[in-house]
Amino acid sequence: MIIFRKLPNFVEVSMKKGLKYLFLVVALLFCYASWGRDIYSLNRRWTFSIGHTNSTSHGKEVNLPHTWNNDAMMGKTDYYRGEGYYDRSVNIPAEWNGKRLFLRVLGANSVANLFVNGRHVGEHRGGNSSFTFEVTDFVKFGQTNMLRIVVNNSPRLDVLPTAGTANRYGGLYRGVELIVTDSFAISPLEQGSDGVWVEQHKVSRERVEGAVRVALSGLKPATEDCSVAIRITDENEELITDNIVSIPANYNKAIEVPFTIENPTLWNGVHNPYMYDIDVCLNVGSRVIDSLSISTGFRSLEVKPQQGLILNGEPYPLRGAVIHRDRAMGGNALTPLQIEEDFNILLEMGANAVRIDGGQHAQYFYDLCDRNGILVWSDFPLQGQVLATDCQYVGTEEYHKNGSAQLEESILQLYNHPSIAFWGIFSKLNYRGDDPTEYVRLLNDKTKALDPSRLTAAVSNQDGELNFITDVVIFEHSFGWGSGSPDDIALWCDQFKKQWGTKICSGVSFVAGGSIYHQDGKLERPTVDSQWHPEGWQTHLHERYMHHLQGQEGFIGIFATNLFEFGAATLTSGDGKGVDDTGLVTFDRKDKKDAFYLYKALWNTTDPFVHIVGRRYDTRTESVQSIKIYSNQAEVDLVLNDFPVSTKTSGNGIFIWENLELQPGINRIEARSGWATDKISIFVESDAMGRAAAKHMAPHRRTNL
Repeated sequence: MIIFRKLPNFVEVSMKKGLKYLFLVVALLFCYASWGRDIYSLNRRWTFSIGHTNSTSHGKEVNLPHTWNNDAMMGKTDYYRGEGYYDRSVNIPAEWNGKRLFLRVLGANSVANLFVNGRHVGEHRGGNSSFTFEVTDFVKFGQTNMLRIVVNNSPRLDVLPTAGTANRYGGLYRGVELIVTDSFAISPLEQGSDGVWVEQHKVSRERVEGAVRVALSGLKPATEDCSVAIRITDENEELITDNIVSIPANYNKAIEVPFTIENPTLWNGVHNPYMYDIDVCLNVGSRVIDSLSISTGFRSLEVKPQQGLILNGEPYPLRGAVIHRDRAMGGNALTPLQIEEDFNILLEMGANAVRIDGGQHAQYFYDLCDRNGILVWSDFPLQGQVLATDCQYVGTEEYHKNGSAQLEESILQLYNHPSIAFWGIFSKLNYRGDDPTEYVRLLNDKTKALDPSRLTAAVSNQDGELNFITDVVIFEHSFGWGSGSPDDIALWCDQFKKQWGTKICSGVSFVAGGSIYHQDGKLERPTVDSQWHPEGWQTHLHERYMHHLQGQEGFIGIFATNLFEFGAATLTSGDGKGVDDTGLVTFDRKDKKDAFYLYKALWNTTDPFVHIVGRRYDTRTESVQSIKIYSNQAEVDLVLNDFPVSTKTSGNGIFIWENLELQPGINRIEARSGWATDKISIFVESDAMGRAAAKHMAPHRRTNL
């Protein structure tokens, strides 16, 4: 027998009394006395079998989140892309007869089919978003029921994305829930969302005007009055405003409950990520039959060429990083603790913004962004061609239909997160093959219709009409990586401002690979497709870009690409097969590269630190060396072999001691600034030792586990 684990329903009781609010208070009192719906986690004890076995007798027990693609994380180019079967038994109590049951899958990549007791319930296409099917008519009450979810991550030309190097892991990689409601309920069937959207119509420091839109599902009782009540409280649990709206007879659409907040505290990014709680109750007569609680914030967003992003009427330059949604050993099946670890690294960097590449993240990640004031650029999986075999855009009806559906799901599911500022429409599209321009226009128009309160955005790496469709364009550059010099970014900035600076609202992103296992004393641009990606060059490139971009006016901000290395089994370059090493942090999150600390020195103003650059280049042949340190402090002391060298000051986070004479053998180097310290050891070979070592020296190669 399966014992359900009930998920918490975070409803807090705090209300003001008064005759004016008597009817509403009574309705809300019933709301807090009745949860209205039950949500049960179904993440444990699934039987998984791979597609070619097609039998639970060959399966193994797994818990969710789960992916079957360990082979992709080992860099196997032809990693398994096919069907995986997830089976589970569920006991449905007899007393639930008369209730409605829904199965919500929080993430399945990329096509999923649900079966209950052998009967097909439905299919969902798209691996980034949640989806929900009603299973009321498929279950047997008072009996054990069999669930089967067949997940398929095979390449398809009618399911986005169809291009890109990132791994396409298969599996139930986020979790599954069973939702139990009354026969009349707040609808769980609205594109995988909760069916409640907090709309902001007018936002200023004096007033917020908006409405809570609530989708309803099921037959409204004909003999009783029905209503939807809302209650908005602040962070001190004090009542701010409330309202109740009657549901007309035969009403089967979403109902809007208007509200006004006087003298609001606005959600203001990292300065003050203020949130309100909104409780929503569906009432039948004097009974509350369903309820949900939403946390959100209110803010105004606009962009202006030459000024950038305007948040709540004030300029808000973005300091951002790009992240992917996987990591070593677990792929895309991330646990809450792993999501927290990734988020804390983003905070340590000092970022105030993040771009999520290739599709939506788990809801928990957005919750963390909401509470910490991190502005989010959430990408749509319309990605440009990277490999010659990729089909980036396919102008078929099924492709268009799937893209439109995925876009709507993402917007409706993430709508209530105040951290989301940008809906990314496409990333690095080109004009090879079918022309995507008109389709991008359609997606942009659809996004504006679904959510006029946010901005549309795109990532570009070329000229063309595509750059003029969305509100914002981030130009991603590889000067100094694919070709040219990192300093070429300065020339591009000058040309852009002269030609397009008054027409396009833009930001800048840039990329370079670097392996912590590839160390030398040279500063030469490597070949991208080679297996030698020295960390020192990546550090140098980011340093030069930031030298030219930090403080540049006329851009919305900077997005370092990427914060983390990510799985890309088709790549054979770098320090090992199957990992894109452009991240500032390694795939397993164990090592932060030197370039990470450059951003921490420039952006993190709250956590004092010093970091000695080049620490992994720990065996050198020359005795005369330069020592570089990154720090967010005004001055740093250097100590060599227990003897003070000097104190240096800097206004750009970079401190350099040139032409230091190191002794043969081990040299102890320490950097100090207040209580912040860092220590490394460098071994200097004698001339004879150096010549002998040079004959046998080969790049250190990493094997991906």
